[in-house]
Amino acid sequence: MSDQAERPSPRLSPALQLGQTPQASIIVTAYNIESYIEESLASIAAQTLAELEVIVVDDGSSDATPARITEFCAGDPRFIPVLLPHNSPGGVATAANIGLERASSPWVGFVDGDDFIEPTMFERLVGAAAASGSDLAMCEYLEVIDGSGERRDPADAHRWAEFTAGRYELDTHTRYQLLRFIAVPWRKLYRRTLLADNQIRFPVSEGFYEDNPFHWFTLLCADSIALVPEVLCYHRVARTGQTTSAADERLLQIFDHHDTIHTWLLGRGLLDAYQVPLLIWVISQLEWIARRISPSTRRQLFAILRPIFAQYSTEMVLVALREGNKGATARRLSLAIAKGEYGSFVRALSSRSDSNSPVLAAAFHLRHSGVRHTALLTGRYLRNRFLGDQAGRALGRFGLFGRLGREASRQDVLFGLMVIQRQLAGLEESIGVVEARLDAIDRRIEGRGTDRETTSGAVDVDAQRGDPAA
Repeated sequence: MSDQAERPSPRLSPALQLGQTPQASIIVTAYNIESYIEESLASIAAQTLAELEVIVVDDGSSDATPARITEFCAGDPRFIPVLLPHNSPGGVATAANIGLERASSPWVGFVDGDDFIEPTMFERLVGAAAASGSDLAMCEYLEVIDGSGERRDPADAHRWAEFTAGRYELDTHTRYQLLRFIAVPWRKLYRRTLLADNQIRFPVSEGFYEDNPFHWFTLLCADSIALVPEVLCYHRVARTGQTTSAADERLLQIFDHHDTIHTWLLGRGLLDAYQVPLLIWVISQLEWIARRISPSTRRQLFAILRPIFAQYSTEMVLVALREGNKGATARRLSLAIAKGEYGSFVRALSSRSDSNSPVLAAAFHLRHSGVRHTALLTGRYLRNRFLGDQAGRALGRFGLFGRLGREASRQDVLFGLMVIQRQLAGLEESIGVVEARLDAIDRRIEGRGTDRETTSGAVDVDAQRGDPAA
């Protein structure tokens, strides 16, 4: 056992010792994460809700992960190792579904094998769901940058401001709002009968991002959700080998799930009610992926999205852009795809910010998002830089991140405005530099795009495919 994770003694309740059903089944999926798995399992073993069944599924790892899982599980009877002999295709769908088949508790939760959680996470989620009679429960989380330890808010942190109650009936409007949260299963709790009665599983394919359709299936089948506005889990990002860290053709696989969700909605008679949210989801993924792909992948991205957008009228695309509160760049990208204009699509891609400089990033957000949003991002950036140091990690061990996160938004705006005010002259100068750079790029790309479109009327997808392993 590594010194990284000290294992607490199992605190089994009398009911669990007598062989009765535990309160929650926690499914842990793992693949080649030998440096992280023990910390993750130790954080689960330390839960204040001791009556747990923990199913640890290794998806055919080629490193020491299976051995470390076996050793840890041998010391805690609540932990059940499931070691697959070979890595399954695609993402974690096969491993997660195996865990679901073995789960026996009234509630089901997930933990990524390289993440870690607060000691009270599942006590809070089970308590909130059971007390409110809800089918689902969801908490907040922070991202942890691998290596530096810096904590930061996920991209959907601001969406919590729309919810002030602890429980919500899932009517159409509330589902619209919740579908826009990042579709991760490991910050949620699920009533097991909800999954069983509706035959909900992760769709298995050669691709990744199977948590997106799972998010849709569960939200549209559930009757209510309990919300716990506390940071209770920490998701590691920028780890080598992580799917979300990829910047290659694997990113494009997320769009395969448009048809998965579309077919499911059609089969349940829900397509008319949810086709605009589904299109908003596509546009949101487009925004996310457009910031990450290389120029050589742009034509392939366009070719994948063109038949998806062809299923929607231009009027519906405009409705999705408006209801999704999308900005100018998303509008230009979406309309270029809808009209089949590749040159316009590439020019729209050039209007995004590519700089890692906080000053240039702030200039870009001032140009496209306004002062208040830029102030919020500035304050959060500086706050989370401090949360990444030793003092921040110490606060995390005492469970203080959740309180800090809830209290920070207003302070972030005020502090960010102060910083922006003091740096306004420099920011204005930077905006000018960025605008000049973008204009120059626009002119160069417009010239190349026009040349290509006039010399070839077809989209040669194969010619634009890069090395999938790049």
